[in-house]
Formats: sequence, structure tokens, C-alpha cells
Amino acid sequence: MLRRRIFSALGVLVVGGAGALTAQTTAFAADTPFISEIHYDNVGTDSGEAIEIEAPAGFDLTGWQIVLYNGNGGAPYNTRTLSGSVPDAGVVVATYPVDGIQNGSPDGVALVRADGTVAEFLTYEGTFTAVGGPANGLTGTDIGVAETSTTPVGFSLQKIGGTWREAAANSFGTRNTGGGNPDPDPDPTDCDSLVVDHTIAEVQGTGAGTPLAGTRVVVEGVVTADERTGGYNGIYVQTVGSGGQAPAAGRASDGIFVYLTSNTAIHPSVAIGDRVRVGGTPSEFSGLTELTIGGKNDVQVCEQGVALPAPAPLSLPLDDAGRESVESMLVAPIGQFTVSEVYNTNRYGEVVLAAGDKALPNPTDLARPGSPAALQAAADNKLRRLLVDDGKTTNLSTAGLMPPYFSPGNPLRVGDTVESFGPSVLSYGFNEWRLQPTVPVDANTPPAARTTFKVTNPRTTGPQPVGGDLKLASFNVLNYFVHFGGDARGADDEAGLAKQGAKIVSAINALGADVVALEEIENSVRFNPADPQQALKRLVTALNTAAGAGTWDYVRYPAQLPPAAQQDFITTAIIFKPAKVQTVGEPRALNDETVWFNAREPIAQTFKSGLLTFTVVANHLKSKSTSDAAVGDNADKGDGQGAFNGDRVRQARSLVGFVNQLKADTRSEDVLLLGDFNAYTFEDPMQVLYDAGYRDLNTAGKATYVFGGESGSLDHAVASPSLAARVAGVDVWQINAHESFAFEYDGNPAFYAPNPYRASDHNPIVVGINVPKCTTTITGRHNGPLTVSSGIACLDNATVSGPMAVAAGASLVATGGTISGPVTANGPALFILSGTTVSGPVTVNGATGPVLIEKAKISGPVTVTGNQGVRLDGATVSGPLTVNGNTGGPSVVVAGNTVSGLLSCSGNSPEPADEGRPNTVRGPAAGQCARL
Repeated sequence: MLRRRIFSALGVLVVGGAGALTAQTTAFAADTPFISEIHYDNVGTDSGEAIEIEAPAGFDLTGWQIVLYNGNGGAPYNTRTLSGSVPDAGVVVATYPVDGIQNGSPDGVALVRADGTVAEFLTYEGTFTAVGGPANGLTGTDIGVAETSTTPVGFSLQKIGGTWREAAANSFGTRNTGGGNPDPDPDPTDCDSLVVDHTIAEVQGTGAGTPLAGTRVVVEGVVTADERTGGYNGIYVQTVGSGGQAPAAGRASDGIFVYLTSNTAIHPSVAIGDRVRVGGTPSEFSGLTELTIGGKNDVQVCEQGVALPAPAPLSLPLDDAGRESVESMLVAPIGQFTVSEVYNTNRYGEVVLAAGDKALPNPTDLARPGSPAALQAAADNKLRRLLVDDGKTTNLSTAGLMPPYFSPGNPLRVGDTVESFGPSVLSYGFNEWRLQPTVPVDANTPPAARTTFKVTNPRTTGPQPVGGDLKLASFNVLNYFVHFGGDARGADDEAGLAKQGAKIVSAINALGADVVALEEIENSVRFNPADPQQALKRLVTALNTAAGAGTWDYVRYPAQLPPAAQQDFITTAIIFKPAKVQTVGEPRALNDETVWFNAREPIAQTFKSGLLTFTVVANHLKSKSTSDAAVGDNADKGDGQGAFNGDRVRQARSLVGFVNQLKADTRSEDVLLLGDFNAYTFEDPMQVLYDAGYRDLNTAGKATYVFGGESGSLDHAVASPSLAARVAGVDVWQINAHESFAFEYDGNPAFYAPNPYRASDHNPIVVGINVPKCTTTITGRHNGPLTVSSGIACLDNATVSGPMAVAAGASLVATGGTISGPVTANGPALFILSGTTVSGPVTVNGATGPVLIEKAKISGPVTVTGNQGVRLDGATVSGPLTVNGNTGGPSVVVAGNTVSGLLSCSGNSPEPADEGRPNTVRGPAAGQCARL
């Protein structure tokens, strides 16, 4: 009897042959495909638009078409050709972009067979005659129901039992049953055995918890969400006729979660749209008010196919009290939402969202810890945060299940945005407000039946151009270990290492960098003392295999490192391209285990490129992880800086002292500190560096790390002022922290690819540096006078007869050679005399860049006044040496000079220093230099 009723109910209006001008009523055979569901209009921006075709499982729809018609003129405007067989679900869903299906008055859709004949031509909001296309000349059949600009998001028009029904929660991807019973004449139900004694609102109460905890109650409502499967073991029930109102603190919610217990034998047979009575005991479970039943008879179905309440518009920011007022109710989020974290999407189907057009920022990446600005940012993050769930508690990763919301070919990244929300209830669990889908979703759920996203932060094939002649970078290699087991922290075996290495090599070679500081590489001295850089050498070999032999080299193991047993199992390292830079001197390391006992000792190397000599320091300070040892100033103070902030501050101070010594030893002020400082931009350890004059180069605020749904930078490029002045550009290449763990080498195998994306969990940072170049090079003999009026004049062991002058904005770089006559520079951009003999006085005044006079022999007085950065180092001066009024630069160094005459210093800031190498002065030393 039921089978006969269903088949007769499938009679629909179909068009006649090509010559017919009106549709005829025909009963479909059981195997005839037909249009079963349409969604084209809703409140706000139209989203989730789709058309569903119902047909027997296995039916081959190859060549069939869905043709959309515009009622204004009657012409077709979109054709979708189908292919493949109908799945077991018995439906095929064609999805369309925002505003992809026109909004009627009237419009239509034709379902066209593979042979070009029209199976049916339906219209909505009126009828019209098609002009052109396969339905040419046919008058469509109005389905008699419509959507409007007030239709809730997630609703659709559905054909149930042969009749098109008013808009209701969509069921795209499953056969339409109208609440689980396709029979238009369902058997009657009886729920008189349960007598309602409370409303759902009374059970919820107006506060955070139920006022009726532990008291058995009976409530009545309509089932709005069914999560009996997937681990939640429950349903959501909402008072009939409620909903549609915006949240308001102090108002009781009309929805509640009914926990059916983990005993599936007592789970009732219910469906969305059933009006039910529920008897149970209210309680709070991890912040969610729920009603727990005692047996199967505690849920009784009173009526089927009941209209669902209108979703409550949910606009953020919104506090907990406001959200409580719509807890467990159908909701429709309003406005733009941005993806803020995807770490657990692969495991639990969770996506953290932020209301607005930006991901949630880490507060101490914006302002000093504990400041009003940081506190306000933290409060704002809480108000704007919302999590999209999959309706399950299943760990998808361990269960071997593909996640919803993204796929290997369609990644979901931090910074992407929601395109449309699927039908959802607002729930709470695991300390998060959650949008739970009304039925659990998975990788096979059609987009029209779930929340969808659009790409607004796309992957890029490389960093943004940073300009400059030289590119310096930092890259965390995610515990790249070539040993396995025991104290090793990386891949489990060679196969895993090969996958990990392929991603790292792809990423580093795509950086376009010439020098790269590495973090989290195996400290091989702990595993193989005979080859302390075994892992580093293997990585460099792999890089060269991909990029070409000799492209990369590595900085050798610094002799100053402490004994192996005092070092961590991971270390920092520096790799470089010898075609672009040359090492100067030996590598250096900081050895002070009173400070660095729980971190990685900084490693440094000085390089030369053209006229630029600079030092790179690779850093990895103590992490924020908590432990019993985090006491005193290391205890987490709750200000956002985490544990071990005290140790990181001490390490930052030690680093400043180390770099000061490097500057003295290399005679170059140009230093770049790179790496993972485990401190966000405005935290105390970074402030130590800023107070010492170093400058954070990532001023655009692009995040290197995502944690807890918040984006910020633990990784930094911090430059000395002189090097900062040479920076052409900076970029954070967001290939790692913004990606799902699924793409990691040890993530979901189906997502793995040997590409840069999720090669690590930290994003690399790249800095472009302008390298000064000689615009004029003079060698041999040159008859003076010689004036440098612009550019950079380089004297390479040249002999200049006559006086020499350097004009404002011009530069002189003299290496060796001799100059006969006075040398005068007023306002130069750069002034260097290195190993040069000058017969006559030297005057440098008002330089805007570094002034370096080293190992020079000068017959005559030397006057250096009104400059910024000054270094007089190892020079021999026959006459007085005057150093006055040099301010605003990083340092004034007067060290190791021999002066036959007065050495006078005054008005310099900072005060002159001799870096432990006192001057030899045959005349008196006066003023600030009296102690030098």
C-alpha cells in the first residue's frame, strides 16, 4: 500500500514534445529523474544556492542537463551538464555560486534528457514561455511556492510526496522525507503518556545554568538537529513557534540539547521536524544545559513534519550572556566571518572563526602585556570568536576518515572566509561556543547542506617580492632529525624523513633567500659526536640536489659551543649561497649555560657581499611550555607571555651582550637577529632588544605563527639601526602556520604532497637588503684634485695626488692606497678609509651613514664631527684627533688608535667606547675620551 501511494505521488507536470506549447500532467515511471529541491533566495547575501535531482541509485545521468531560464525575456542563462551515476543516496546536487540562480518573478529551470528532450520545465514566482535553448516554446509549470529575501539561510523548497512545500531547512544530499516520513498520510502518533510541566525556557533559565538541575521535567518542542550518531548521542529540541529573534542577555533560550545517553538501545526513532515530548533530568555538562533521558519512552513523537522555528540572527561580537539566550537554538550567523585556525579541522572537523575580515590577533603581538590595549584585544577576541564543528566527537585522523570543509585540492587556510553557513544550532562544549550542523557532516556532504568557505587568503608560489640585492631569511625545519627513536624528535623512520625533507627542500629553495637561519634542526653532536652537523649536511645535500651542485653551503660548527651534554637535542644553524655571500672570519656561538641551559645557544656568522659586511645570528629562545620548573619570574603570570618569560628576558640580555662583542670583533655595526624568539612582538624579551636599539622589521604585522585560534609572530627579523636602514622589504610567507596539519609530512596521507605547504608549523620570514655598490672604481694613479659629487667612489689601492672632497649624499670607500692632500667630506652618505695612507688632514662632518676609519695612517689632524655612527679603529694619526657632537647613531667607537697629539671627545651620544682596546695617546686625552 505504501509503495503504491509513493509512486502515485510522484506524478508531476512535465512538458510535452517539441511542438507542444503547454505542459501536460504525466505520472513519472519509478525510474524517471526529477527536480526535487531548489534554493535560490535567502536573507542577506544569497548563499548555498543549489538544485537537487532525485533518481534511482545507479541511474546514469551522463549527458543530462540543468538549464536555468530568465523569466524576463525567457532566455536560458546557465547550462550545467551532468555526468556519472546517481549515488546510493538517490540524489545528485548541483551547487551554484552566490547569486548564481536568479530570484524569480518569474524564473525557471529545465531538466533535459541526454537526447535533448525536456524531462520537465519548472518555474517559480509565476510562469512564462521559454525562448531558445532546449525548452524553446514551452510554458513552464509554476511550483506554487517561493523563497524571498526573508527566507532563513539554510532553507530550501522541497518536493515531498509529489507536492512542492514551503521553505524549510534544506535536505540537500538526501531524499526529501519531510521529517523522516515520506508518506503523505502518516500513521497517527500519541504522546499523552508524557505530560508537559515546564517550558524549555523555564528549564534553561535566564542565567548560565539551569535553575532546575536534578529535577525531572517534561518539555515539548520540535526536533531541530539530530546528532544521535557521531558521539554526541543526542538531539536538539526547540519550542514550536519560537526563534527569529536576535540574542538578548537575560532572556531564556527556547532550545535545549537532549542527551539520549551512550546506550543506543534507548535512542528513540525521531527525525528533524518531529514535535516531541521529552522527560528527563536537567544538568550542566561542561557549560551546556542538557536534558538527560532515563529510557526510550522518555521521548515521544506527537506530530511529524512540523515547521521548524526561524533561525535567530546571530551577530558578533556578542558576550556569553547574549549567546546563552540562544543556546541550543537554530541560528543564522550574520555578517562576514574569517577563518582563524584550522589546526583541528583534520582531527575533529573544527574551524575557528572570527567575526569580521581578519583572523583573531594575539594580544601581546599588538601591545605590551597587561596594557589596556592588550586587555581590550583579548576581550574583543572572545566576543568575536565562534567555532564551526562537524556534529561529531570522532577523531577523524585516528579513525582514518577524511575531514569536512576542505580537501587535498581545496585547502582551507587561516584568512579564508565563510561563503555560506549551513543549517546550524548554537551549542557549547570543550570551552567553545560551537555552530553544530543540524545533522553531522563529513567529506561527502554536499556543499549546499553544510557551511562552505571561499578562498580569500590563497596560497602563493613564493614570498612577495622584497626587493634588494640580498635576501636573508629564517626557517623553522620542524624537528628535522636524521636519527630515529630515543631522544630524536622528528620522523619515525627513513620514509617519513624523506617526505619531511622533500617539503622542506621545496620550501627553502622557493624562498629565494641567500642566507637562511634555521631552527629546530637535529643537533647531531648529541647522537654522533664524530659528525656534529650530520643532519645539517644531509639537508644541504638535498637542497643542492634540487637546486644544483654548490648552490648552498653551511656555516661550520662553532668552536665556542658548550660540551655536547650541555646542549639541546635541537639546534640552530645557518646556510648560505656562496655565489652571493662570502663568510668573514670563524663562526661564533654564545657559551653561557647559566642563561642558555634550557634553550639553544645563538650561532653567528659574519658575511661580506659587495661593500656590505654584516652578521647573521640564528636564535631559538626558551619555549613557553609549562612545567614544574616554571617558578619565580618564570611562572605564567596570565598576562599572555606564558611560562619562562624570565629566562627569555635573561637570554635576550645575554644576546645583546654577545652581539656587542660581535660588532667589536667584526668592526661592522650591521647585524640581523633571526629566528624563533618564542616571544610575541611586544613581549618583554623583544622589548630588551628594542631598548638596545634593535628594530623589528616585520612592521606589516603578518603572522608567523597561529596558536589557540590567534595569529602573531614568535619568529622575528630584528636589525641593528645601520642594517635596518638598508632594508628594501620584508615578507612573511604564510605557507605553514596558516595551513592545516593534514598537509604536514606526518598528517593525513591523502593530503601529502612534496610541496612547500605545511613544511613546518612556523612561517618563514624574508628580508631584502640593499647592498651598496661602487658606482666609480679608481685603481692605479689619479692626478687630483678629486671630487666625489654623487654615488659611491671606490678607491682600490689607488694613488691620488692632490686633495680629495666628498660632497653631501656621496660616498667614499677607500681600501689601501694613498691620498696626497687633505680629505674633506661634508654630509657624505658613507665614509670609509680602510688601510689607507693620507698625507694631510682628514675632516668628516655630518655624515648620514657610517663613518669608518680603520688601520689608516694619517699625517695631519683628524676631525670627525656631527656624524651618526662612528668607528675609529686601529688608526695612526700624526696630529690631534677630535671627535665631537656625533649623535643619533648606534655607537661611537674610538679603539686601538695611536694618536700623536691631543685626543679630544665631547658632545657624543652615546659616549665613545674603546671595546677593551685602549688607545695610545702621546698628547693628552680630554673630555669623553680621557678614560680611553
